[in-house]
Amino acid sequence: MKLEINIKSIEAEIQDNKLILKSKTPMKILSSAVLNGGLREANSIVSVHVPEETGLNVDDDVHMEAGDYLRKETGTLGIPQDQLVGIMTAAKMKNVDIATSKFEDITLTAIATAGVHFAATAGDEIASKQSAFPPVKWGTINIIVIVDGDLTDSCMVNAVSTITEAKTVALRELDVRSRFSGEIATSTVTDSVVLACTKKGYKIEFAGTATPLGELIGKSVRKAVKEALRNQENIVSDRPLIRRLKERGITVENMTTLFSQISSILDENDEMRNQFIKEVKKALSDQNIAALVIASLRLDEDAKTGLIPENPENEYGRNFVLSKILQKAVTDYLSKEKKTYKYIRPDYLSSVFAEKMGWFTRSILSAVMYSVYSDFLENHAKEQK
Repeated sequence: MKLEINIKSIEAEIQDNKLILKSKTPMKILSSAVLNGGLREANSIVSVHVPEETGLNVDDDVHMEAGDYLRKETGTLGIPQDQLVGIMTAAKMKNVDIATSKFEDITLTAIATAGVHFAATAGDEIASKQSAFPPVKWGTINIIVIVDGDLTDSCMVNAVSTITEAKTVALRELDVRSRFSGEIATSTVTDSVVLACTKKGYKIEFAGTATPLGELIGKSVRKAVKEALRNQENIVSDRPLIRRLKERGITVENMTTLFSQISSILDENDEMRNQFIKEVKKALSDQNIAALVIASLRLDEDAKTGLIPENPENEYGRNFVLSKILQKAVTDYLSKEKKTYKYIRPDYLSSVFAEKMGWFTRSILSAVMYSVYSDFLENHAKEQK
């Protein structure tokens, strides 16, 4: 399948499980590629889809294994090994996204495949804790950027930095979370970037965010990464709140298990438990409740990093007052202001979710659970009469 990348000297296609870019003249390439990475000249860039059944392991020898695999896969293409740069991913090539931008005489194309099963945040304790990875679903974000221009070596380093910044912005805009810490992800554990230029035209020396080239990179990479994630994993910014909570390790089922400790009726009656879960999910699907929960998630993140002015270390201080305001908004809305508000301490959610949600989020979700439960009991009592 031919791909249109809007740079005349370069052809692109998907052939079997490979994305292949070929240039009529040597390109200058700077990359973190497994095969022939670094700064070099080459005529081709190849991205290979790795099926799960290959059995490649993500361990200390991953780059050696991956290099051997790439040499084998690209060896069938008839391209001299010293004339190509090779990367790999578990993302399917049909889910690739291409974004082209132009400014005056600069044309830039960003090509992305993406999966975030192993999303991470810079600074996560992964290597030091020897976190284990299964051999499948690597979820690599691979970004190839081609500039129809002549970039200096230092400009290429500058451009790779801007590419990385743009990728991080895309992940933030989609609220992709680290698999390891739950914080906003900045990458996956196996990302690759390939920057190539055709060496045509005048010398370009800078690629920071305030330059024309940097602006093109930012726009194109952000779009390509977001669309590639939509294609591969159906990750969109307006996905349901329940899914976003699950990505943080929080499920309605687990919250109900904890809630059942103070409500024997849910612990003893499976039918009522399932109905309660259904009602909680319905409440969390309401746009207004979802907005309050999302606001609480953001408040907790800002409190954790000290971004709330004069935020006391004691979470029962000023946070206590704000959590009461947020809880009242939830209970008033769900009960249509028919019931008198009573503060609900969110302690019962602390034992399991203390690391996954802060005081504000626990307060909001506690209010949702209690409000749903209150109506649930009323309806159950009416049915018994």
